[in-house]
Amino acid sequence: MSMPYRVLGWAVSPYTQKIVAYLKYKNIPYKEEAPSLFTLATKIKKKVGKIVMPTVITPDGQWLQDSTEIIDRLEKQFTDKPVIPSTPAQRIASHLLETHGDEWLIMPALHYRWSKPKSADFAIDEFGRYGAPWLPGFLRRLCGVHLSKMMKAHLPRVGAVGDTREGVEIFTESLIAQLNTHFEQYDYLLGGHPCLGDFALFGPLYAHLYRDPGSAYLFEQAPHTVAWIGRLLNPSTTEGGSFLPNDEVPETLTPILQTFFQEQFVYIQQVVSTVDNYAQEHIGKKAIRRTLGTTPFSIGGVGGERILYTFAQWKIQRALDCYQALSEGGKAPVNAWLDRVDGSELKNLKIKHRLIRKNFREFLE
Repeated sequence: MSMPYRVLGWAVSPYTQKIVAYLKYKNIPYKEEAPSLFTLATKIKKKVGKIVMPTVITPDGQWLQDSTEIIDRLEKQFTDKPVIPSTPAQRIASHLLETHGDEWLIMPALHYRWSKPKSADFAIDEFGRYGAPWLPGFLRRLCGVHLSKMMKAHLPRVGAVGDTREGVEIFTESLIAQLNTHFEQYDYLLGGHPCLGDFALFGPLYAHLYRDPGSAYLFEQAPHTVAWIGRLLNPSTTEGGSFLPNDEVPETLTPILQTFFQEQFVYIQQVVSTVDNYAQEHIGKKAIRRTLGTTPFSIGGVGGERILYTFAQWKIQRALDCYQALSEGGKAPVNAWLDRVDGSELKNLKIKHRLIRKNFREFLE
């Protein structure tokens, strides 16, 4: 048996669950390890520059960080059962849905965990159990409380505060219902085989909403969404499937993608514009801050304000690169699909100053 990959992360972490589900599906040998607070603040911070999870250590001792980059790296090495479609519309849809799960579902993930007392209490205990397992119970609890305050500080940063919380709940309930309609017909987002988007949506939906006791009720009327969660937890039950033929993106995904373009993509456009302005004001500078001020945004039809995270541009570049690589003839069917999902603005998105990832952070290219 091959030496396993070591996954350093907690079960309460959405990006850890995303990576574990991916490794299970690909049948890549791995071992989960729950790092203590000491390990996070010393070894992990030293290796990747920040306290973050998951990190992955390869069998030859290399450190990987960021769930998207981890999957990109492993897909090149483990080519069986690829999770990145080869056809253009499906490939673009997969990248868009990954961006949706990774960058937008952080709002419901944080909101429900910390606004529902049962979930907050559960998470505090989990944080203490993983972070300081050697301490007696009451001290582990205090440790969990301290960590919970650090996590709650992200709520205003992502915009999940005030009146916007109502929009977050409208968005979340709609998404779970829309996924339930879709999974009544399909095992995964693009047919009988998971794509990047499946793992990205699974991470927060499972790690925060389904697993946390205060928000599990959201799935009571969504048995097909629950069944999809079960398939990703136990992928051996659906091996042998494939993406839909003829580059089909199911119509049942249309309302989800329409919401993406109507709300999240508008935010991403503002990120791109702000990165452009930053680059023009800092000519010759390669490093770029992770955040660049704030912007109005909307979720669930309710307006709010959130930080501009430059990482969102790096994520959308992946979908845009797929589109721009197509010939004019190849763009025609993709254009028709984008028009149906209100995504025509993707065709016109101009990124003057691209971002690249190096040493676990973003830089101007």
